[in-house]
Amino acid sequence: MRETLISLCCFVLLAACGEQKKDVKDTVFAPQIKALEKARSVENTLKQGEEKNREALESSEKSGTTEQR
Repeated sequence: MRETLISLCCFVLLAACGEQKKDVKDTVFAPQIKALEKARSVENTLKQGEEKNREALESSEKSGTTEQR
């Protein structure tokens, strides 16, 4: 009985190791992953806009202080 149990455990472990991973597109998580990628894209766009605004503000502040002198 003990040998059978050990053999069964070994078989299960070997069978689990041989399974190939599925592509994310083929899983139930595909819509969530797509939404997450879209959110990251929007976040990057917003960060770029923020950086441009910050640079424009700093530039206008520098030009404003030089004009007042």
